[in-house]
Amino acid sequence: MQHVYIGFLDHTLFQVFFFFSFWSVFGWFMEVIDRTLETGGFENRGFLNGPFCPIYGFGVLLLEFLLRPLQNNLVLLYILSVIICSTVELSVGLLLERLFHAKWWDYSDKKFNYKGFICLKISLLWGVGSVMVIRVVQPLIEKLVNYLPYTFGNILAILTLATITTDLFATLGDIRNFNMRLKQVDYIATLLHDKSIALGENISDEVLTLNTKYEKLSEQIKSSRLVRAFPTMRPNMYANTFKAIKNRINKNNDTPDFSEYNNTNKLLITKETSDNENKKI
Repeated sequence: MQHVYIGFLDHTLFQVFFFFSFWSVFGWFMEVIDRTLETGGFENRGFLNGPFCPIYGFGVLLLEFLLRPLQNNLVLLYILSVIICSTVELSVGLLLERLFHAKWWDYSDKKFNYKGFICLKISLLWGVGSVMVIRVVQPLIEKLVNYLPYTFGNILAILTLATITTDLFATLGDIRNFNMRLKQVDYIATLLHDKSIALGENISDEVLTLNTKYEKLSEQIKSSRLVRAFPTMRPNMYANTFKAIKNRINKNNDTPDFSEYNNTNKLLITKETSDNENKKI
């Protein structure tokens, strides 16, 4: 790695990898601090399970490539940093939504936001942080990386890449399980809603069984790392179902409220599909 030179970044692959790794870990650390100050408790932030936020690593490398020549022009450096960081945040948000059918963060409650993906306040803060990174911190990181022994660094890089790859597949599995549970909860809630109307005050054993399954799956969704790591996450599919579960989290209420479910959530239930879904559940 130390002999592979990346011309447009003016560094070797060895150096670039550790710049990326440092800022990815640093970004995770800052996200955790921010969330801890907000909630008073530790939350493992970031898309991956481990202490790694790749968006920060890629973001700093992009800023380094585009803005290093402008580091002495403070005003232009700040303005372009705001634009680039906002563009990256918006692009990543749209990409994740397209791939995983969910909005992973949401600034809709903040002024001057665009579709909830970016907002003026956060963008201005990105600009301040980027100026500090380019003019102060990144030069220090470059010096530290140059002191890193190549043999040890290559071994560390291989282990890091293997860990990130494993973590990525585990995270994709978590997202798949999350979406499956959400689909099942939505289906059960629709059945309970319909049966509650049909039965009135009478509660059958079937309703009790379905309610038990609903509670179990809802608890798994509530306790998932994805919900804790992205408290403003909003799935595009089964949105009302997830909203109902989140409302119970916020109210600390264990009683399901099926008034959250409207006709857009209901599935066309036939005997065949009902049997198949019950097997899945």
